[in-house]
Amino acid sequence: MNASDPELSCLSPNNTDDFKHQVYPAAYVLIFVLGLAGHALSVCIFFSQWRTQKSFTPVNLLMVNLLVSDLMLVSSLPLRVSYYILKSHWIFGHITCKLISYVYYLNMYSSVYFLVALNILRYLALVRPYMYIRIQRHYVAGIVCALIWLLMGLGCSPLLFTKRKENDLDSFRCLELAEDNVDKLLLINNVTFPVGFVLPLVVIIFSSVLVARNLLRPSPALGRTRPCRKKACALVIISLGIFLVCFLPYHVVRTIFLITEKQVQNRTYKDSCNYILVVRKAAVIAHCLCTANSCLDPVLFFFVGENSRSVFAKWTGGRKPSACTAGRNLQQEELHVLQN
Repeated sequence: MNASDPELSCLSPNNTDDFKHQVYPAAYVLIFVLGLAGHALSVCIFFSQWRTQKSFTPVNLLMVNLLVSDLMLVSSLPLRVSYYILKSHWIFGHITCKLISYVYYLNMYSSVYFLVALNILRYLALVRPYMYIRIQRHYVAGIVCALIWLLMGLGCSPLLFTKRKENDLDSFRCLELAEDNVDKLLLINNVTFPVGFVLPLVVIIFSSVLVARNLLRPSPALGRTRPCRKKACALVIISLGIFLVCFLPYHVVRTIFLITEKQVQNRTYKDSCNYILVVRKAAVIAHCLCTANSCLDPVLFFFVGENSRSVFAKWTGGRKPSACTAGRNLQQEELHVLQN
């Protein structure tokens, strides 16, 4: 593309600033309010369970870690809101800028793998109950949580070394794509897309199919385990919904966005200027959808968490739902029925 091309100005990386300043603050405020309310309720439920049980089931342990991950992201949203309200002026320092981006991707990919672990656990509870009982006897769930935090933390660490985008004022631009970072982000995307999205989605779909097949099969223990089967069905639907609504659009649009920005940077872009504007605006919308996963997870806590609905019903004075204890006693009871 020639430097004198009249379309060059519309390809400026700042040409969607007005759109960002309108969309991001509204979306982040809504996600912050919903996420804070939902997670505050979840914290109270988990704390109530801890007071009575002094321990967590593997499912609830994974959900507590998912809760911590979401709260990290939700607590960072006010800084993002202030940045866009101040017309893309970051006043909180360069280190904070890096940490905000790091927390975002750490939340996203740790959430992805906590969802994978939850689906695998629910599959084992229904299809491989003996293995699930052995997991409950040991610290497997705790080890899995620690590994997810460690691997995702290391995998997102390159974001701590990205260059900042300077501004003409004393403050500088944060949360923006700097030209010097395009190649690095493309490389990161080429790794995270298959490992952080495609592989987890395949695992969740595969486990969901196996769980669905098991749910549709008549069982002599169906009367006693129907609540557990409802939880498994809820987990399948909500997990796939989060992936398809939040993570799928983001990863697809992010890949197209980075490739397009690389072409613009190298002056090899051949399509119309309107196309790149659409891609950049689509990236904003996809980013908001991905961030929304942090306020959808409390829905998962409510429908899938062990005894969470019972605790909520106790607080509100409603009818206590049928118990589904994923612990050892229920699994042994089901195994006994299946063997007779």
